[in-house]
Amino acid sequence: MTLTRTQRSASCLGRTAAALALALSLLTAGLDGTAGAAAQAAVGCGAVVTENTKLTGDVGPCPGMGIIIAASNVTVDLNGHTVTGNPRARGSGLDQGGVVLRRVRRVNLTNGTVRGFDAGVVIDGGGDNTVTRIKAIDNVNYRVVTGRNATLPDVNPDAAAPCDLGDGIAVVGSVGNALSNNTVAGNGPFSGIALVGRSSFNVVSNNLVRDNDLLNRPPGGDKTMCGGQPGELGPTGRLVQGVGVRIEGPGAQHNLVSNNQIPRSALAGVMVTAFRNAFPQTNNGFNKILNNTITQTGLRTRPVQNFFDEYHSSGIFLHNAGTTEVTLSYGNTIAGNTSSDNVGGGIEVVGPFPGSGEVGVGGNTIVGNVVNNNVLTGIILAEGTVDTTVSGNKAHGNGRDKALIAQLNAQQPFVVWVGVDGADNNPGCASNVWSANQFGTVNQKCVKANGGTGKVIGPGAAGQTARLSALSGSLRGDLLLQRGGPQGVGG
Repeated sequence: MTLTRTQRSASCLGRTAAALALALSLLTAGLDGTAGAAAQAAVGCGAVVTENTKLTGDVGPCPGMGIIIAASNVTVDLNGHTVTGNPRARGSGLDQGGVVLRRVRRVNLTNGTVRGFDAGVVIDGGGDNTVTRIKAIDNVNYRVVTGRNATLPDVNPDAAAPCDLGDGIAVVGSVGNALSNNTVAGNGPFSGIALVGRSSFNVVSNNLVRDNDLLNRPPGGDKTMCGGQPGELGPTGRLVQGVGVRIEGPGAQHNLVSNNQIPRSALAGVMVTAFRNAFPQTNNGFNKILNNTITQTGLRTRPVQNFFDEYHSSGIFLHNAGTTEVTLSYGNTIAGNTSSDNVGGGIEVVGPFPGSGEVGVGGNTIVGNVVNNNVLTGIILAEGTVDTTVSGNKAHGNGRDKALIAQLNAQQPFVVWVGVDGADNNPGCASNVWSANQFGTVNQKCVKANGGTGKVIGPGAAGQTARLSALSGSLRGDLLLQRGGPQGVGG
């Protein structure tokens, strides 16, 4: 299934190189003796905190970075106050975080609001930190806010696109952190919460992650600002790419995303993505997505979807480019979630060439979810998805916009939406196993096998595969080169 499904994420993902540059900038920020000394007396913009600290007032608006935590084993209590950035004062400089945990361990950040930065909270390296009762609100990459520093004269067309950040809370190459009981709203254009690079064994739980669906363009403009493929015309990114919780990697494993409320994201409520050319065969796997409530993904961005952005906007999305040149995404578990009323699918697994799992290593598990009233489909396994177990799920009322489904399938040759509650786009379900699911409609008999239910409707996987096979390999290759590998750096 769907070269375009894979590439629609590829154009905005893969920010590892930029993350390394970000880490370097954070390490060098605010290291003069004056800033360090001043932080002990009064916390202001750019202060470096090295001891237990409780704010006594608001901080900012800051033209650059907010607060830098540079010592382990401390508690920083914002004490109900707000740390505010000023993106319009940024000029054409580097991306800036509101509260940056700089290669520290066992820091507790709590109780306040961070807004107006390129990312609200950045955990850069280190690990075992706690972020709780933080409101990360309206943190938007300054290029999107101002329209600056994202045109061809401002960037090197042979380098990655310029944006490092665009998130409420960004965890970059950090292990064992706990993000809980936070409100993460209105951030972009990348994510509410992002786990980037080798960020593993992190817990994202009991957060409200809402309205992270900003378009990747400046107010009143139509060009994209962050992410994309460099080339003769400069970087071009995806207009719609905001995710509620994004596990990006490469090498992001064993993370837990549980009991979060995630309404009104743009591209996906929760996404595990594995596209990364520079790190072949690095798994983004063994992550657990449990007991989350995800709704209305793509609700407000649906009118601007186009050929390249398409109408995915699924509640939970496992993405995998699938070739031997990119990373894999296997061993993930999606269980106990409610993913309903989304514009795309409830749960979508993408895995062309060869699949979302590696045969003989272990696929993904989708069990005990409730998936109702999604516009295009309920649970769908793309062509090439392998070794995936789908059991004990309930899905009804999905694929309700038949006219839109027909239009999309006619206009977009790589996309096959069959408009059912349960769909496997592999003939005979291949190595995937469906059992004990309660579906109203399915696209082939094997989807309702092993005690499952569902009326078989639609063309079935054989017709879909025949249509895809009719497209030449050169056309697939041309689109791959045109749409590009990973270039975006946020979320």
